[in-house]
Amino acid sequence: MRSVISVVQRKGGAGKTTIAISLAGDLYRRGMLVDVIDADPQRSAAEWAAPGRLPFRVSEVPLQYGQAGNWANLIRSAPGSITIIDTPPHEYAVGAAVAVADVVVLPCTPSGLDLSATEETISAIAFARSKRDADVPTFLVPNRVDPRTLEGQQIVDALSDLGEIVCNPIASRLAYVRAFSAGILPKGQAISIELAGLSEPVLEVIAS
Repeated sequence: MRSVISVVQRKGGAGKTTIAISLAGDLYRRGMLVDVIDADPQRSAAEWAAPGRLPFRVSEVPLQYGQAGNWANLIRSAPGSITIIDTPPHEYAVGAAVAVADVVVLPCTPSGLDLSATEETISAIAFARSKRDADVPTFLVPNRVDPRTLEGQQIVDALSDLGEIVCNPIASRLAYVRAFSAGILPKGQAISIELAGLSEPVLEVIAS
């Protein structure tokens, strides 16, 4: 059975591309047939994949206003058993991505601007959910977290008040930045552990 994971956030700079590629990599390591759709005109996921060193396909399927139906048909024809969509940072994209998703992943950095945008994104997700017969589980991912800071310590509690599933934090690490620059997957034991805190609950939902 095919599954679609949409990575969404109304605000840019929250780390959607990093989460999409890193999650795809962790699922690939677990034996999943994964592909990534870059729907963002900024093409960050496509640029990450450009050197040809990722073990899965990244395809550009840009989402344009008024074209959600045609775009959804292209998403459904993707070859992987799990398709992960890296979306543009606007409300129209949130609605279109939730409409085709089995799971939604919403990254949020520990900043007031990101928290406000996350609340707005959750409202957009709720509206898109109301148009569907099935519920769409949403995972909030505290991203680029420095646990030494007050903001890093408070982000999980702040997200827990928003009524969705909160995953373990993804730390602020140079390894993610360097992985993008080299066109490879992020590596390291600590990274594997924290990505498992996202991929394992997502897989549980997909399997249920």
